[in-house]
This record gives sequence, structure tokens and C-alpha cells, in this order.
Amino acid sequence: MARNGIAAAITAIFFIAPAWAMNDSFLKDAPVSRLGEDEFKVFWAFTMSTLDTTPDGKTVEWKATKATFTSKLTPQKSFTEGALKCRDMTIDSDSRDRQMRGVYTFCKKGKDWEFKTP
Repeated sequence: MARNGIAAAITAIFFIAPAWAMNDSFLKDAPVSRLGEDEFKVFWAFTMSTLDTTPDGKTVEWKATKATFTSKLTPQKSFTEGALKCRDMTIDSDSRDRQMRGVYTFCKKGKDWEFKTP
């Protein structure tokens, strides 16, 4: 999949989910679109590790080594939903003139964290 396709798909699922009804042409302007495929994979692994290991309320930061991109991740609340372990997390991403912030819910299914759709 092309790097812009990956960025757009992840942006839609991970960073912009509350805006389902909006025109998707804005996805090309999301901060995560600045990342190349390799950097995005590293960022995604960092995000998953943050969900696994970072205590509620602690902010961790990730900076891309090639692209101008920084993201601050703050797990807010851990809870269970049925048999699933879930976490709310604030994600604040910035890439030059592009900035996005939101609170997103993830639930762990097996070994993997998945975005909980609204």
C-alpha cells in the first residue's frame, strides 16, 4: 500500500474517528500524513507500547527522526468493557503547520490494541 494510503487509513481510524461525517479530503492535511511508511510503523509500535506500559496520567512523547512530527500520548483512564481491557488516551500530534488533538478509546483483543469505533 502506498505511504499516503497508509497514512490516510490510519488517520481516519486512529486520529480523526470522531469526524466520520466530514468530507474526507481533509485527511491529507493530518499531521500523521507527514510520516513515511517506516516512520509510521515505528510510531504505531510506540503507541501500542504506550497503551501497554504507561500509567494513567503520564505523558510520553515521540519524535520522528526524518519527518517533522511530534506526538504526545497520555493514557487517561483504564477500564474494562465486558471481558476487554480498555484505555482512553489523549493524542496530541504536531507537524509544522498541522496539529490535531483528541481523546480516543482503545480496547485490547488478544495481544493487540484496537481502536474502539464511536
